Amino acid sequence: MSLLREHLGLPGKKLIGERLRALAARPNPRPLFVFGNQKSGTTAIAGLLAAATQRRATLDFAGATEPHIGRLLRRETPLADFVRHNSWAFSAQIVKEPNLTFAAPQLMEHFAAPRAVFIVRDPRDNIRSILDRLELPGDLESLDVESVRANRTWRSLLAGRDLGLAEDHYIATLAWRWLRAIEILQSARARFVLLRYEDFKVDRPGAIAQLAEELELDATRDIGALEQHSFQRPGTPRPAREFFGRKNLGRIESICGTAAAALGYSATG
Repeated sequence: MSLLREHLGLPGKKLIGERLRALAARPNPRPLFVFGNQKSGTTAIAGLLAAATQRRATLDFAGATEPHIGRLLRRETPLADFVRHNSWAFSAQIVKEPNLTFAAPQLMEHFAAPRAVFIVRDPRDNIRSILDRLELPGDLESLDVESVRANRTWRSLLAGRDLGLAEDHYIATLAWRWLRAIEILQSARARFVLLRYEDFKVDRPGAIAQLAEELELDATRDIGALEQHSFQRPGTPRPAREFFGRKNLGRIESICGTAAAALGYSATG
């Protein structure tokens, strides 16, 4: 039924519920945004930050899926209208939705947000995790995106349609997406509190405590019991060369290598 609703362009139950709640909600005048590419650890970090600081968080929302997010990113939907339609989602103190990363500068200007959190992850692991989520291999010579068993939002992401990326190999498209997110980070570096997912994994409580301190938030709750909680389905890590193969790994490193090195990620050995 969900695929039929998508084919007919009908809103799902989650979106209908959000729209109904939006009727009685007001956007938070200054939410804390947590940005980052899909599958870079934004859910875990935003969830633990919300728990530690005892703040309400929106962790993804249907109003930021296709076709709505594409219209926003293409400037077909004015940002003020997008916020109004999703006022329930924006009423939280912490708002995390990876699709919003690509409208980060406009959102921060709209809400006069002085700072936001930006999560980054090694592009090879980030892209592998996206493909794991979609149960896709990384070493294909080509991929028919429309044949992928995923919703409209994920197919748009794979094809680069939401960002208006030129048609390319699916691995290259995901690499360009990662780079686009990093370019947004670099465009206003002083306004973002940067956290690498790899550093978070080493010491979750410590990373969250430091993040809260940099944001001048009181982390009053012990999150030890939540430390190993899985906020999303875990992937199955494999060495990059094994997962992507030489040619596809080369695509990632050619596109992302310079930016990745600047973030402290070394080349594949």
